Amino acid sequence: MSDDTIRDLVDATEEWSPDADGRPYPAPRPLPNDSDIGIARCVAEDLKDRFGPVAYCEGDFWFYDTSHWRAVEEAELRRIVHRYDGEPFGKQVVKLGKGRIDSVIHEMGAMLARPDFFIEAPAGINCASGFIRFAADGTPSLEPHHPEHRCRHVLKGKWDGSWSTEELALAVAFSPLLGHFLQGVFRSDPDADQKIQLLQEIAGATATGHGTKLREPKAVILKGETAQNGKSQVLDIYRSLLPPEAVASIPAAKMEERYLPQLAGKYLNAADELSSSSAIASETFKSAITGEPVIGREVYRTGVTFRPVAQHVFCTNTLPGFTGGIDRGVLRRLLVITFNRVIPPEGRVEHIGLRIGDEETDLLLAWSVEGASRVIRQRDFTIPPSSKVALHDWLHSADPVMAWAQECVTVVNPLTPNWGEAKIKRAEAHKQFTVWSELEGDVTPISHPAITRVRG
Repeated sequence: MSDDTIRDLVDATEEWSPDADGRPYPAPRPLPNDSDIGIARCVAEDLKDRFGPVAYCEGDFWFYDTSHWRAVEEAELRRIVHRYDGEPFGKQVVKLGKGRIDSVIHEMGAMLARPDFFIEAPAGINCASGFIRFAADGTPSLEPHHPEHRCRHVLKGKWDGSWSTEELALAVAFSPLLGHFLQGVFRSDPDADQKIQLLQEIAGATATGHGTKLREPKAVILKGETAQNGKSQVLDIYRSLLPPEAVASIPAAKMEERYLPQLAGKYLNAADELSSSSAIASETFKSAITGEPVIGREVYRTGVTFRPVAQHVFCTNTLPGFTGGIDRGVLRRLLVITFNRVIPPEGRVEHIGLRIGDEETDLLLAWSVEGASRVIRQRDFTIPPSSKVALHDWLHSADPVMAWAQECVTVVNPLTPNWGEAKIKRAEAHKQFTVWSELEGDVTPISHPAITRVRG
């Protein structure tokens, strides 16, 4: 074989070298000019020809691939821009380096920007069978996959809506994994049924990405002071419900600018630690829970603004204390589920949480669909009595004086006619607090600032 033939083969291979999916790269277009913006316009058209409609959102370029939207890999995106290096323009050729390539991609992002592209998605679960759409009253129905569903993930389970509520309850009750786990984890708890309902609703909110759209979005805290109580298996159930790319694992203490981009597009943030009280009370944590816009900036990358949709679930053995008490706004964002039972050795199934997702995939999906239907209809989670008690006890243990002030002190406008009668002397305030504290079982020093600030 001659050298000329070899060169021709090499040139042809470079011209049409396929990407990871086996599709050839497009030939470069004639350039309108050699500016970064001009090249960006050409590359945007190349993407459209190659992938169909492309939207730039949350730091990535997205295209629809059969059943869901996928991000164009950064390496592939850069290789498409590489095609214009050395292209003729007038008497010169285009020269591209890292800086110009970054600039081309940046400007192309502005051209294709759809910042609310995924926020506008309808409520639903994208699964192997199609898209499960939920009406406003929570009624589910199955539709074929479609780009307008704006889904970025596909759950591996199948659903056809054939089970009634009663049939599903029986199927779960007699299942060797999911039923075994749910019946054992809260055994003997007086509100066990409500706790199981809540776990189901959290699964539904996770699968739909609906947690931030509730009336009062909440971070869920699985609290159990002993080992082998099942809380870590609950995390594994939620993780196994979703594809890995839909799951993050960021503790509250790491919800800062450089880690926040990991939440973009995720439906679940499941962490095995809760972190400090200051992290829980931060504005960044609040925004992540409620779905308010946040800005994240990974190292060496441009900052990205996005709305988180992940349902946050944390595990802890003990709840952290709060200096100066817990703000009511913080309390509204937290939901504690208590795990009180140590599961005996004969009742344990190794890796049961992950096995439920692998071996009872369709059942777990159907169980989650019912939970999603209920939480969308209610627009809130079912709150078991024990969860209310856990928050009450956390408030008191964090700062009993603040708890007394919130429960027993009424704030009155100084301009009201009875302002003089409404005031309370410091000694009387301390006396009332002491009585309340003894009833609650708390002991607090007399010099606590919340007592000394009461006007005499």
